[in-house]
Amino acid sequence: MRKLYTNKTITSNHSITLMVFVVLVLTSIFSSYSQVRVPFTPRTSNDTPTKTVYNIKGDFTMVGNTNLTLVNYGNTTGNNNDMEYVDVDGTAVPGNTTLNSSSATVTFSTENGAIPDCSNIIYAGLYWTGRADTGSDDNADGDNDPNTFQVIKNGVTKNFDKRKVLIKGPLSSSYTAVSAGPSGIIADPISIAFPTDGNQRNMYAAYAEVTDYVRANGIGEYFVGDIALREGDPDATGYYGGWGMVIVYENSKMNWRDITVFDGHAYVTNAVTSHNIDISGFNAVPTGDVNLKLGLMAGEGDVPWTGDFIEMVIPDGDDDTTEPIDFSTLNNNSYQRLSHNNNTTSNFFNSTIDTGGNARNPNLQNNTGLDIVMFDIDNTGNVLIPNNKTYTRFRYGSAQDTYIIFNLTFAVDAYIPEPEGVLNITSVNGNAPNLPNILEPGQYSDYTLEIKNTGTEDTDNTVITIPLPDSVNPNNLNITTTTPNPGIYTTASIPTYETGPSYGSNGSIVWNLGTLPAPPNPDTTLATISFRLTVTTDCDMLTDPSFDPNVSLGGMIDGVGATSNVPFSFPLIQGYQTTGLCTGEPIPTPVIIDINYLDYVNEPPTASNPAPIDIECGGTIPPSDVLVVTDEADNSGITPTVAFVSDVSDGGSNPEIITRTYSVTDDCGNSINVTQTITIDDSIDPDTPTLADVTGECSATATAPTTTDNCSGTITGTTTDPLTYTTQGTFTINWTFDDGNGNVIVVPQTVIVD
Repeated sequence: MRKLYTNKTITSNHSITLMVFVVLVLTSIFSSYSQVRVPFTPRTSNDTPTKTVYNIKGDFTMVGNTNLTLVNYGNTTGNNNDMEYVDVDGTAVPGNTTLNSSSATVTFSTENGAIPDCSNIIYAGLYWTGRADTGSDDNADGDNDPNTFQVIKNGVTKNFDKRKVLIKGPLSSSYTAVSAGPSGIIADPISIAFPTDGNQRNMYAAYAEVTDYVRANGIGEYFVGDIALREGDPDATGYYGGWGMVIVYENSKMNWRDITVFDGHAYVTNAVTSHNIDISGFNAVPTGDVNLKLGLMAGEGDVPWTGDFIEMVIPDGDDDTTEPIDFSTLNNNSYQRLSHNNNTTSNFFNSTIDTGGNARNPNLQNNTGLDIVMFDIDNTGNVLIPNNKTYTRFRYGSAQDTYIIFNLTFAVDAYIPEPEGVLNITSVNGNAPNLPNILEPGQYSDYTLEIKNTGTEDTDNTVITIPLPDSVNPNNLNITTTTPNPGIYTTASIPTYETGPSYGSNGSIVWNLGTLPAPPNPDTTLATISFRLTVTTDCDMLTDPSFDPNVSLGGMIDGVGATSNVPFSFPLIQGYQTTGLCTGEPIPTPVIIDINYLDYVNEPPTASNPAPIDIECGGTIPPSDVLVVTDEADNSGITPTVAFVSDVSDGGSNPEIITRTYSVTDDCGNSINVTQTITIDDSIDPDTPTLADVTGECSATATAPTTTDNCSGTITGTTTDPLTYTTQGTFTINWTFDDGNGNVIVVPQTVIVD
């Protein structure tokens, strides 16, 4: 079965009247012979660890079976006879090597036309129990652990552990190992109890939550195998063993119920008069019949032994259901003993598995010490639970039989106010929603939330809380509100953005609706809110390994019934299924839009190379200046950071080219380099010297003159003319001055011989 939706589920977090507590009270003239190994307490789910009562449209179911039976089976034979393993999985599990196994089929109710495949599993708990050994470590496995022992059967050796079993669901091809503990993964010796002191006949009970596993496998046949059990006939108490599972589920077509699941480990002997189990937290319907349902799991209740019972207190009629819970006022002299179709009020624990007629393998009448029952309690005239009642007491005991109780699950018809919030996307970055919806950082999505009250009473202190995901920027919400039916409702406040520990890591939109009326037409929209969410452009957020790349939006509507004073806390929904098998079922939030952030994160910034610089040889090279990069930009809109990297010369001359590099880095750490070319060139001739005449009598000799150059410094002239003259006359020497960079001048010098 696929999970199709999450229905309205009450979160019990408002007052003590929504807390379930179980107090196990022993009253016995021989109390030293009894022991409550683990007090009964509410069993909560890992998904909702504070929820101790499930206020839902839905129900619970139980399944289970025995993994140990009589060698010589009889419907009334006690288990203090020769016992053998049940092992039924056979070809259902390829490669099966279990020594014991049994199966039971999970089915859900079709109440009010509910479709089981459209039901949503809220919680599932697996229990297994048995009596396997004397508690001493004489079990040949050598680990000095009294909870483990070795079994050899048909050439197969197994090391059994009371804290571990195997489970296989209808959609699984092989077994999955499960260990006792709140999570069903890590062994926890207190889940539930594994007596080894002999005072409790070493009858153990173990628990593991398997909610996720059952959600994945859905309705159908479940196998549980290799429970730590022994074959044979050890003593007058005998061996027993098997498993049970309780599942809480919801379906929008079903009736409202308050369901409590709690467990412990109570050892009951014929020396104990009774135990009390007090429970509270449910809210029985204010008018009409109050239907009750009870589920129980127990071990070692024999068919032949009688005198064991469970009963409910009968209120004395003077209870004021509006007053605070007070168990001391219960009429402890008046109880009604309970039974179902397969037992009697004086032999309640009689090795019966009766869980609504679902298929089991094997399907035995005598389950030799294992009781798993689920039945409706006769509450004709509301004699046990009156209208508006919020607490009751169970009492159980034994005159002859010895047994343990480790689970009690209780459901009562409830009344819950029914406000409704429908959250939808109206645009994705200005475009109509069209799956798949995708946003990029900096883009936005628009939403509307419609508020209705589909119940029969007004609600007070009604508040909408919409936590903002970390993937959005809370500074651009653009919140607007309307009240489309002002004649019916006008009191809503303006929504605000709130921060703090109770509003999530990124704050929340909080809308105080005040008193929400129940209009004649439950489909009337009383108020709407519109707002906008913009995807963050914060690269610290986008590049965080824990970043969730979507805009996932949900919220809660909380308050209290104006007449009933019943608190409620509903998740927002997206509307209702319009096609398929589950037409008409609510579509759960969160509303999810994917974020395409990798391209954004990895896209580098942009910038142009700065303008080149030309410098005459001998000039001053300007220092680096990041301001020469003038058009740096990034897709985030945040100006990138420019930094000087290096100057690198090509080693040449006339020109020498220096490449100056700057880095441009965006807020996501992406970087590019831009370069500026600095050219050092010589385009200026050497200085023209003034050359004096060279004179002499009879002869004259010239010496090479010099001049200066802006780049080459002192330059000595060269000539192809003679330097010495010996005949009378006037001569000219042409001196060439070459700075080596292509700049050449020729300067004449006169030589006179007289």
